[in-house]
Amino acid sequence: MKKTKNVVSLDEARRLKGHVVKEEKLDAMAERFEAALPTKATPIKDFLRKKKNKKKR
Repeated sequence: MKKTKNVVSLDEARRLKGHVVKEEKLDAMAERFEAALPTKATPIKDFLRKKKNKKKR
């Protein structure tokens, strides 16, 4: 029997589908995390932290 590259086993298809679902969940979780705790710069906190460290010297 000749194997072609167009045929995919059911096990492989299930694994790929599960992987896609997990990636979608991971992306959604990353978006929620970013919304809850943004990684934006905090210029005021940074300024006050520098000022406090300068006083300690």
